[in-house]
Parts: sequence; C-alpha cells; structure tokens
Amino acid sequence: MDEFNDMLSKEDLTEEQLNICRDIRRRGKNKVAAQNCRKRKLEQIDDLQERLDEAKRRQFQLQANHQKLLSSYSTEATKLTRLTDTVLAHHNKNPQQYMVQVDGEDVKILPKSAVAEKDRIPRPLSSMRSSYLPEQYSSGENTRDMYNTSDMVQCDRRGWQ
Repeated sequence: MDEFNDMLSKEDLTEEQLNICRDIRRRGKNKVAAQNCRKRKLEQIDDLQERLDEAKRRQFQLQANHQKLLSSYSTEATKLTRLTDTVLAHHNKNPQQYMVQVDGEDVKILPKSAVAEKDRIPRPLSSMRSSYLPEQYSSGENTRDMYNTSDMVQCDRRGWQ
C-alpha cells in the first residue's frame, strides 16, 4: 500500500482522481480475493467429495463383510442347533423345552425356562442384523440436512475424517 501511495504522490492528481485510483485498486484486489475464495471453495468441495466417495466405499466394504459374517454365523448356529438336538434326543429330551448349556468342561441340560433369553446360544440371527437402512442415505440428496454443522466441526476438532 505504501508503494502505491508513493506512486500516486509523485503524480499531480486531484483528490477526486486519487479516490478513483484507490477505488480501482481496491476493486481489483477484491476481485482477486473473490477469485481465490471461489477457488478454495471448489477445492474444499472436491476434497469433501473424495472423502464422501471413500466413506461410501468403506461402508460398502463393511456391509459386505457384515453379510459374510452373518452367513458364517448362520451356518455355525445351524450346526450347533443340530448338535444340541442330537444331544437332547440322546437323553430323550424335547428340544422345544430343553437346551444344552456348556461352561468350560461342564455340560448341563436345562429347561429353557431356567435360562434367560439373552443367555441362550445360538442367538437369533435377527439380533445380529444391522439397523442401518441403505436406502436412507443412497440418494445423496439432503445430505446437508442430515448433519448438523456443529457436529461436523466437533468431528474435525477430534481429527475424525
């Protein structure tokens, strides 16, 4: 700014001409600043889009892994149920009324009523399913409404990507 003022002081200009020169300079600087701001905003949008794409890829990968684990659990639960039914049949017990409970080396046949639902094994597959609804987020629309800006700021402060 000093260089600019020095240059203007060397010229024989009226106060109005000086104000016009300053106004032109100010507008030029503002134009450059606005261009830089728009450029930074576009870079931020590109960065956010890349992060969103990566998050979607990760989500898809996690969903695929979750499905594989559910399938594996289902297979093993079926095997365990068959084995339990075989043990109960060997002891002439009805699988609808009794269950086998194993604790280390200790094996017990107990009435189902004596064992809380949460302690029964295998657990129902429905208790392992994700409550996530893919169609809820798939459109990509209204994503701005899904997240509170202050929540996103907190995520950035904590270093979460």
